[in-house]
Amino acid sequence: MIVSFSREQLYREYRSLVLSYISARVSSDEDAEDICEEVFIKLFRMLETYDENRASVSTLIYRIAHNAVIDHLRTAHAREDLSEEQAVFPSAEDIVMDIERSAELADAIEMLPQQQRDILILRFYRGWTLKKIAGKMGLTYKTAADRQKKALDSLRKMLKE
Repeated sequence: MIVSFSREQLYREYRSLVLSYISARVSSDEDAEDICEEVFIKLFRMLETYDENRASVSTLIYRIAHNAVIDHLRTAHAREDLSEEQAVFPSAEDIVMDIERSAELADAIEMLPQQQRDILILRFYRGWTLKKIAGKMGLTYKTAADRQKKALDSLRKMLKE
C-alpha cells in the first residue's frame, strides 16, 4: 500500500520537532513561532523542485530550519535598531498568495490519475528513487520515469490555467 504525505501531514509530523529545534536556539517564543512558519513556507515552495537524491525530506526540513535560525541570529541585532516604520514585513497579500499557491498545487496533485499521483508522492514527498518506485509498483524504470514526466507536465499545465 502506498502511503502519501500531504503538506498538512508534513506540517503535523514535523512542526513540533522544528519548533523545539528553533526554540532552543532563539530567545523569544514569538520569534521561534515566526521562524517555524517561515520554515514550512520555504519547504512547501521547495517541494516542487525537491530531489530526494540530495537529501531526505527530514534532512531538507532541518536544513531549512538551521538556515532560518542563522538568518534570524544574523539580523536580530540589525532589526532591534530599526523602528517599526523602517522594518520591512511581508504583506498579508504575499502570505495569502503563498498559501494559495500551496493549496493549488495540492488540488492539482489530487486531480492526477492515481498511479501518477502515487509516483509523485513517493518521489517528492517520501524521497524514493525512481528505481525503488518502479520495483514497488511492478513497473519498469522507463515506465515509472515516463509517468513521472507526464504527471509533472500535467501539473505544470493545470497550474498555468
